Amino acid sequence: MTHIVRASVLATLSLAAFPHAVIAQSGGAIACGQPYTVVAGDTLSQISKRAYGSAIFDTLYDANRSTIGGNPNLILIGQVFDVPCAGDSTAVAAAPATAAPEQEEETVVAVTAEGPVVLTFNKASGGRFIINSGIIDLYLQQVTDVTDGRVQFVDPPEMNQDAKAQLGLVTSGQVDGAYVFNGHLAASHPLLQLPMTPLMGGSAEQTAVSLWNLHENYLSDADYFPEAKLMGFVAAPAAHIWRLDGEPAMAQENIAEANNYAVPYFAGLDTRGPAAVREETERQLMAQDEAENGTLTFFMAHGAARAVGVWTPERTVTEVDYGMYTPTFSVVLSNDAWDRISPADQAAISEISGEFLAHRSASWDVFDNGHRTHMIETGLKAEKANDALMAELQAYSDAKNAEWVALANAAGIDGDAALMSYKDNLDALQDLLLFR
Repeated sequence: MTHIVRASVLATLSLAAFPHAVIAQSGGAIACGQPYTVVAGDTLSQISKRAYGSAIFDTLYDANRSTIGGNPNLILIGQVFDVPCAGDSTAVAAAPATAAPEQEEETVVAVTAEGPVVLTFNKASGGRFIINSGIIDLYLQQVTDVTDGRVQFVDPPEMNQDAKAQLGLVTSGQVDGAYVFNGHLAASHPLLQLPMTPLMGGSAEQTAVSLWNLHENYLSDADYFPEAKLMGFVAAPAAHIWRLDGEPAMAQENIAEANNYAVPYFAGLDTRGPAAVREETERQLMAQDEAENGTLTFFMAHGAARAVGVWTPERTVTEVDYGMYTPTFSVVLSNDAWDRISPADQAAISEISGEFLAHRSASWDVFDNGHRTHMIETGLKAEKANDALMAELQAYSDAKNAEWVALANAAGIDGDAALMSYKDNLDALQDLLLFR
């Protein structure tokens, strides 16, 4: 793990992805007016809590924006931060450097006289799966941190892992929160399907941030998600083209519509375990490959291909810039649950939701890139889609995007402007694709 330097994201990834990782956790109060050096396990909210007694990190981020950059969720091991004291008009009172652990704990866990707001959050995947261990679990804990314990999350008595049921669980009041695969909302929320179009996604972080900006700047004006409080989006890495015969995909093969295999990865999100999924995959692939005369084609991310048993060392993947599709998820709370939270805590939670939450999708990129690196080192050939195939995919994408623009216009949104804004965001964030 000596090469892992993104302190707030990489140091908190699933240990299943990095089995030999040793995560250093820092502790103790931080004196204001002194430089602080980031170590593994740090986040801005944790540093702020140790310096000021509050996990709200605006002061710390504002003082170090030039060092951190535009994403406060990604800080680097070894970065040196300024920690302003209360004498700075923007700073809150700093905790004394010699505060005892018991005093710090009393500062951190402060709830109202009525007790904390305790909410249930359903997770449609196994606990070790990266969307939980690398993204959602960290987000829910940070909500508790920034509200000083006044908002807390617990598991429901029984997890419902039916991926298609998640939004209904929230709107019916069975649970207070969940994440919902947007692909299952095509009928009710068609404007969220843009990343499911070829060439309209990319890395998980790139796509989630772009989709959130689209929501903030355009979609939210139409009140298109009234049934729940939308906290933000999470994305998985883009799907690429896999062939059982090991040959790269070419133009004039109707590739855009040739995804013959519905990956169980998003039917149950790793709820049954890799062995069961691989057995099912092998049965389906053998039957379908025979029916397709050896030309079976399907789209999935690198980690998914390895997890479900599609990848073999001699196989070739055709990698497509911006992907064949990029799965996204809506993180939602029920309107009733949101209303139970005080306005001050709603404001604090909003600060670490939205775009900040979208940036947490970087964990999934790191997870996926680790699988890609392993596969390449053991024989996988990764080839870029050639110009002819890219032109064919672009024509297909343009036609689908025209349909999306019409839907947006019908909802009272400037579809052309919204689409251009989304594409511009994808382009601006292309450097987030880690294996480039």
